Amino acid sequence: MESKPTNTITTNMKFTQTIQREVDVQTIDVILPVRYNDEDIPYDAPKRYGDMWQAEIDIATGEIHDWPQGETLIMYMKVVDTGTYILRDGDGNIVAVRCNYYVPHGIIPGEYGDYVDFEIDETGKITNWPKKINLADFDGFNDEYE
Repeated sequence: MESKPTNTITTNMKFTQTIQREVDVQTIDVILPVRYNDEDIPYDAPKRYGDMWQAEIDIATGEIHDWPQGETLIMYMKVVDTGTYILRDGDGNIVAVRCNYYVPHGIIPGEYGDYVDFEIDETGKITNWPKKINLADFDGFNDEYE
């Protein structure tokens, strides 16, 4: 009977490798808790679902996907560090996520990292959308999102 070696090397070692790659980002999902009931936005505002406001926005144009034509909305909400922001590529794949995070002002209009300020016209275009987008708030981050 052969004896087994006492020192064995396992070949199933796992290593996590972080690879940076350039990705074309097409949309941002914005998910905001409504903290002050209808003081933030009316209960019947487009894209409001109970105590959440959620929209998918084209990054290049500031147009909100599936906006009900003819509806306008001025939205000034205090969000502080409770918003979720999801960058997606052209196929809808998640590229980067910031959960329970301050407002990323390189892309979302507002002030002081605490407020979201959207002026949405009847076509669903955010008229105060930034002309130059800065995604630095997403560099090196990919929060867990389910």
